[in-house]
Amino acid sequence: MLSFLVLIVILMICYQIARTTGTDRIEAQRTQTLTAMDYAISSAFLQVTEDLLADVEAEAGEEAAGGVGVDPMGAAGAGFGGGGDAAEAGTESSAGTGASDSQMDPWATPQVTMIGEQEVRILVVDEDRKFNVLNMLVEDEEEAEENREIVARILDNCREGTLADINRGDADMMVRAMYEHFTRRSDSLLPKPNLLSDGDDPEPDQPSMPLSLREVVVLEPFQEQHFMDFFDADGERVHSIDQFLTIWTSPATFTAPDAVGGYEVNVNTAPLAVLAALFDSRAVDSRLWDEVLAYRNEAEELDQDEEEIEPTFDEFGNEVVQKKYFDTLEELSELRTWDVLEAEDQQPIKQRLITSSRVFSIYAVARRSTAAQQNQILEFVDRAEREEYERNSTHLLRVVRQVVWRQEADDGAVIVPLVHWEVLGHAPLDILDFPDDL
Repeated sequence: MLSFLVLIVILMICYQIARTTGTDRIEAQRTQTLTAMDYAISSAFLQVTEDLLADVEAEAGEEAAGGVGVDPMGAAGAGFGGGGDAAEAGTESSAGTGASDSQMDPWATPQVTMIGEQEVRILVVDEDRKFNVLNMLVEDEEEAEENREIVARILDNCREGTLADINRGDADMMVRAMYEHFTRRSDSLLPKPNLLSDGDDPEPDQPSMPLSLREVVVLEPFQEQHFMDFFDADGERVHSIDQFLTIWTSPATFTAPDAVGGYEVNVNTAPLAVLAALFDSRAVDSRLWDEVLAYRNEAEELDQDEEEIEPTFDEFGNEVVQKKYFDTLEELSELRTWDVLEAEDQQPIKQRLITSSRVFSIYAVARRSTAAQQNQILEFVDRAEREEYERNSTHLLRVVRQVVWRQEADDGAVIVPLVHWEVLGHAPLDILDFPDDL
């Protein structure tokens, strides 16, 4: 009997050792997988950085990469919306360039690449296509009120036609909550970051700059789902509100003669929800923005004598058709609705538009299937199939965002990281000009 009891104890010890060893092995495999994903994502970020710099060189016609580099420590001078010296540097460097950015640039085409044995999908979004909520804090109260109206219209528009639609009443409440959060932090019960080296609190009448737009998720009536991209029950695309609003571009008033960034949005990349919100529909005919979208989706006709551009391919291996875009705002004259506007009506619109971008969000999605080999799909026929497949429960996803500022100069350009590494809980969905065409 004693031998039997000893045997039982030995078996229990062996079982416990096996369980502990098995748990450690699973955790080690998980850590190894995440580490491999992170290394692949870091490599993807470096590649996109080179592409963004190469885009500047191509626009400027440079043959050498002299004066082009990455400034890994530059974020300290350009954080929280790019204020201070960083904003002035961005203004000076951008004002003198004729470069334009559009969906036809190589960085704008989503790509899937294999880095080692890890598949990574890369999506780059220019923050200049979004409206900067910090414009609600300008000193001119009349202008600030107009900016708050723009933000409210964007929130009202951004999920139109979906089951997650934000009505105008809720949009107004969101704007009011954000504005009070930025201007009345001394009265707030929420914890406040101490950003001052001497430990002193900021002046009570000074606005509090957010570290990210997402920090307002704790405010009523914001919810977690407002910062997620997903498909609703009807299969409609629903986007996070930070796909339309930003804090990373430099805020500037449209009354400043050389103002760039922040107030203006890139007419070549801005979604309809943003463009249509820049002005009340009673002041500017909404058909103008429909024509903008139609224009930038028209195929570009190449001249016979023009050198053929090397084709670009999307993530499905299909050739990207070269489409039109606005090199300058003067090309808006090609639009019928624009042409009938009086010069004094065109000027305010021009003051809220630009054709170039400086701040970019880089999304890297590392995916590893947990399904059996025979159930895995290695190639996708279209965007819808990929998006549906990646959102089922048979995948381990690692989604990371990096935000960078591309600062242009006479002798080249430099990439300044604003957000080095932000892990997201969802894969981003591309904003399509015509989603019904899927």
